[in-house]
Amino acid sequence: MPQPSSDPAAQPLGGVGLLLLRRLAEAQVMGRVPSVVGCALIDGRTAWTGARGRVGDAPPTLDTRYRIGSLTKSFTAVLVMRLRDLGELRTDEPLDRYLPGTAAGDRTLEQLLGHTSGLAAMTPGCEWPYSGVGPADPLPSAAGVLCAAGERFQYSNIGYALLGAAIERVRQQPWEDVLAREVLAPLGLRCTGTAAGVDAATGWSVHPWAPTLVAEEVGDARAMAAAGALWSTPADLARWAEFLLGDGADVLHPDTLAEMAEPSRLSGRDGEPGSGFGLGLQAVRHQGRTLVGHPGGIPGYLATIWVDRGRGTGAVVVGNASTGLSPSRALDILDIVGEQTAPLPEEWTPQDLPGDLLGLAGYWYQGPRPHAVQLEPDGELLLQPMSTRTKPSRFRAPASRFGRTPQGGLTGLDGAYAGEELRVRRDPEGRPVALELAGARFTRDPGPVPDPAPELRRDAAAHTASRTTSGAAGRPGRIR
Repeated sequence: MPQPSSDPAAQPLGGVGLLLLRRLAEAQVMGRVPSVVGCALIDGRTAWTGARGRVGDAPPTLDTRYRIGSLTKSFTAVLVMRLRDLGELRTDEPLDRYLPGTAAGDRTLEQLLGHTSGLAAMTPGCEWPYSGVGPADPLPSAAGVLCAAGERFQYSNIGYALLGAAIERVRQQPWEDVLAREVLAPLGLRCTGTAAGVDAATGWSVHPWAPTLVAEEVGDARAMAAAGALWSTPADLARWAEFLLGDGADVLHPDTLAEMAEPSRLSGRDGEPGSGFGLGLQAVRHQGRTLVGHPGGIPGYLATIWVDRGRGTGAVVVGNASTGLSPSRALDILDIVGEQTAPLPEEWTPQDLPGDLLGLAGYWYQGPRPHAVQLEPDGELLLQPMSTRTKPSRFRAPASRFGRTPQGGLTGLDGAYAGEELRVRRDPEGRPVALELAGARFTRDPGPVPDPAPELRRDAAAHTASRTTSGAAGRPGRIR
């Protein structure tokens, strides 16, 4: 497939491109990042690229190489899943099947992929990637085992180092060689690998209180390579984003890629932030959409990919600084692209509802506390407290009764009232007079206002008389 031009300015995408470039420029200035490159994808293809800053004496290009840190894990995960589909390993088997004698031998490859193996983030005593070189053995002792397998989510570089070692044992070849042949070459990722190459951007640490730079050390990852040692270019990462959006080039079956992108513990409600992890792919809930990808950070470099598989959009952002380039910068690009590509909402049309059901709409009171009942076109009833910012509770009448008078109750669909019954009480003429829910009773009347105490009534009368007398004398009345 055609690759984007190495000149990021060659694909402006009209006025939208200018807005995208502005967001990228703001990220470079506000984050104080020496160079930043961004890419936007529409309909599964790279549609815009932009760059700001300098690498040496020239602007960065799509062929400038950056370290991508933990974004490497998504490549390792794809390789594991490919070997699984080829029948060379099984992800439901324990690690001992491939690496006998390790301290984490009872953990499965799937648990390692999803960071539920209970292993620590880093090999005890290892200072890579912050200084020096990586360990020769990713898990030399049981000290790196924090908890039982499956007990909780625990992000682990050790887990991915062990996956790399398992791949090497299965293929009897270095992890990077297997990755290059099975994944990188079929996808055309010619500039991705463990070597920096001649077009690499220097990684910098920016002084927190001054506009000065210090070069970051590039250490040999050794056993940790499969967890975070890759270099890549914006062009290759844009192609990787296209792969995540479904252009698999026979590297993975679409069902396998969908399996990897399926997160655990991700909030499914619109408007609620949430995050989860699939098999080598992180997932976030953002503005009602589920995005998948992976951020990467390693001294001197930051990189992020997010894609919206449902809409075929994506974003890539890379830069050469240790700090200042949040993964949310890629979300900014994706938001702009999403606004331009979002489908038009379906036209609103009125709906015929029976009078008895329509009679439930409006204000109801639980004591003095007001609630609003809204009827939705899909047959749902929303019960919304008016005095708090609590989200509305949704209820639905059974399908056989929707469109008729709900003689019984409506069933709660989510939140605290999931499965609870909202019962409608009616007068002899069929008018709704009360709603009953989980021991609470709602009526149309907030109830009588209690009379003031006798002494308050006497004080009010005295004040009124005083003001009247004072006014008659031509002087303003005073309230004591």
